[in-house]
Amino acid sequence: MKIDYRSEIDKIRNSLKNYYNEQFKSEEEEYIENKKVKEQIKKLIIQVYNDSTLSEEDREYLIKVGVELLAKNTGCAEDLEIAEEILDSLFYDMKILSQENSDNFYEQYLCKRWQ
Repeated sequence: MKIDYRSEIDKIRNSLKNYYNEQFKSEEEEYIENKKVKEQIKKLIIQVYNDSTLSEEDREYLIKVGVELLAKNTGCAEDLEIAEEILDSLFYDMKILSQENSDNFYEQYLCKRWQ
């Protein structure tokens, strides 16, 4: 069964939008939800990487889109902590991300506007 990754990416975008619009009872609850939503990006990247039905070009493109989605939703120190945990896992542990993917994240993430 072929997976519609663009639809999966849209679902994650909607989850992120819902997260940003939600009111939380505590900072801990907010952190847990933030991490949970961003872990969906990680799962998607792993799924894309392991999908043998995709061409190499499609795989690279979808991974790039996932990394950019993570970058565009990284705006504070807590977000960066979560994102770096995900990136480290995908880059160092699983060897899924390339140096180019990692560099792309750091060129685009929203915290850079404060530097």
